[in-house]
Amino acid sequence: MPRLQPRRDSPRNTPVAGVLLTNGDIDHALGLLLLREQEIPLVVYAADETRAALGWLDDVLARFCGIEWRKTIPEFQTLSGTVAFRAIELPRSIAFQFRDDSSGETALFAPSVAELTDELRNAVHESDVVLFDGTFWSDGELAAIRQGARSARQMNHLPISDGSLDFLHQSPARRKIYTHINNTNPILMPSSRERAHVKQSGIEIARDGLEIVI
Repeated sequence: MPRLQPRRDSPRNTPVAGVLLTNGDIDHALGLLLLREQEIPLVVYAADETRAALGWLDDVLARFCGIEWRKTIPEFQTLSGTVAFRAIELPRSIAFQFRDDSSGETALFAPSVAELTDELRNAVHESDVVLFDGTFWSDGELAAIRQGARSARQMNHLPISDGSLDFLHQSPARRKIYTHINNTNPILMPSSRERAHVKQSGIEIARDGLEIVI
């Protein structure tokens, strides 16, 4: 996207105003290394526990642009322009709710959800767009193909089939989208009954190139 391309005055920059980390999982943080060549420190918002788990990033990026860590808070704070965000604390992760002050619309991003806390339930029902943890269809999905594998809930993910599907179906959000989908999840298969069930419940399945306007 042109809006995400470096400015013309220098190839070593990014228009990304800040990076928001939901947890310290390595696959959530490795992308920061790709932004290492910019001229000013990366602004990264994270909970104290996440920052502590990613101390190794400070060592790596210190030789490049470095990181300007900022703490997440439960109140809305400005990210850039008219976009504000707040953190919603969850067991072993956080979710983020965004608000566009020009339109008044809100969006929730929750890719790692272990349980439906009261605060998360409220945020889902108050958001216009919801991107939600769709990692696994069932709790024993991995164990079915790899003996001894941990369950979805043990990995901090509420399964779709008996955890989040009915809840999201009842949400008044105008768009509900499953994201962070594991390659074992049958909703990725175009002809699967699981995918059909999700669509019949009024929930979208995230895809490459998806754009959302709020």
